[in-house]
Amino acid sequence: MRSIGIIILSSALITIYNFSFAQSDSTIRVNLKESQDYAIKNSPLTKNAQLDLESAKKKIWETTAMGLPQVSAKLNATYMLKVPESIKSFSGLSGIGTFMYGVDQTLGVLAPNQGWGTMENPGAPATVKESDLKWGSTLDITATQLIFSGSYIVGLQTAKTFKSLSELALTKSEKDLKQSVSSAYYLVLVAEENKKVLDSTYFNTEKLKYKMEQMYAQGFIEETDVDQMKLTLSNLNDSRMMLSRQVEIAYNLLKFQMGLDLSSKIELTDKIENFVDENNLQEITIKPFESSSTPEIQLLESQEKLSLLNIRFNQSTYLPDIAAFYAHNENFNSNSLSFTAPDMIGLSVNIPIFSSGMKHAKVQQARIALDKTRISKEQASQGLKLDHEKSKSDLMSALDKFKTSKENMRLSDKIQKRTIIKYKEGLSSSTEITQASNQYLQSMSNYFTSMMELLNAKAKMEKLLNLN
Repeated sequence: MRSIGIIILSSALITIYNFSFAQSDSTIRVNLKESQDYAIKNSPLTKNAQLDLESAKKKIWETTAMGLPQVSAKLNATYMLKVPESIKSFSGLSGIGTFMYGVDQTLGVLAPNQGWGTMENPGAPATVKESDLKWGSTLDITATQLIFSGSYIVGLQTAKTFKSLSELALTKSEKDLKQSVSSAYYLVLVAEENKKVLDSTYFNTEKLKYKMEQMYAQGFIEETDVDQMKLTLSNLNDSRMMLSRQVEIAYNLLKFQMGLDLSSKIELTDKIENFVDENNLQEITIKPFESSSTPEIQLLESQEKLSLLNIRFNQSTYLPDIAAFYAHNENFNSNSLSFTAPDMIGLSVNIPIFSSGMKHAKVQQARIALDKTRISKEQASQGLKLDHEKSKSDLMSALDKFKTSKENMRLSDKIQKRTIIKYKEGLSSSTEITQASNQYLQSMSNYFTSMMELLNAKAKMEKLLNLN
């Protein structure tokens, strides 16, 4: 008796995927599409995929910035504990200007009109103290601009392709989430419908028990018949209580999938009949399927592009890198010795010449990786086509099974009602009523089991065909 519609609910709860949730305090009334849209906005699964996409966008700018002007500054400060004698001697040459001026003036007097005596007086040489020679402070500012780099060009293309890959990953996450929300939504509807039918059966059985107690009181039936009905009613009540708990779990699972706080209240506005329409299900089975339109194949195509770019990147290492630079040096101690020019511009060219075959090996490895990616893409395409055919077959089989179980439940209900009428007329026993009741309850369990299988097959087909 405890197998009344419970098995399918328990097994379905185990197979549904789990997602994180966000808090919400208000009661929410949603149909299936609204619950899917809410999940996409609030599920941590899609939030993480969106963050990955934002990170990919920042990666594009990071790569782009590598080819833009780069400016760096370096501040140096030094102090010599003891000044070497060579530096002292060299600093003493600061008075050579005054000496040369005196020589020039003397020659101008001795040999007039010979071009001497025209030097400008440099003035008295500055006195350089030893303490002035001990410390030094400079500021170096360098600006560089990349002019040509093959690896930079390929890297920029790779970053853009990686962004496309993140966008496809987000799309796939959303499709997976929609399917999971659909399964959870269907589970709630089936559980609610199952509970409603079981409650109706329980109340009808309770009325029958009451009539049998009256018949027993009047001596028309035996006490065993009443006890048998009480036992049936007790088992039905246990199943009702268990199913009530299953309904609560199903609601919590749906809220979990949507990103709602488990304490939130939610009400579903769709009816189960909306999703088991035979004509609509038949239309799904005849819709064409293109594996190239699925996120799985599109992700592999992006991976193929990345493999191609990896080949180009390794080939670009054969090319030179060219960069221009400007450097400015500021010396804050004019008395210290410095042989660095204050301003310089230049051009640097890095030319690869010989790598002992290492670069060639990397290119070949990249080609092998590309071949593997293409094989994986072809295999995935065939696998998706096979999955579509199997899913279509599963949906058609589930539909046939659902229609059969629905008819069986109708017949078993009819048999049960007739058996009860015969019992009242004295033409059947309480044992036959119990058997008819068990048969009806088993057919009801089969009916809701087949309904859940049908809805899950429908959700899978909608995902493959990009209908949800």
